[in-house]
Amino acid sequence: MIGVVTASCVLAYTLYTVSEETVAKFQTDRLSFTVPFVIFGIFRYLYLIHQKNEGGSPSVHLYSDKPLLISIILWVVACVGIIYSAK
Repeated sequence: MIGVVTASCVLAYTLYTVSEETVAKFQTDRLSFTVPFVIFGIFRYLYLIHQKNEGGSPSVHLYSDKPLLISIILWVVACVGIIYSAK
């Protein structure tokens, strides 16, 4: 189940970044450059759950796992930079 949901999330986000509505709304087709940050974040969380046996609340990992936190910060910076450089 986790594999299906993971693949679905990555596919859904990727399709969102390249959809006509998203490109029209943000006036850029470069949001697809943020996909690697999303993939890394999801895979990092799965790594923590399965390899480190650190399941539980995702918010705990959000604040305590530095690679995951860096990925989220870079995603936000990339999104803001892409959206505001297009205008």
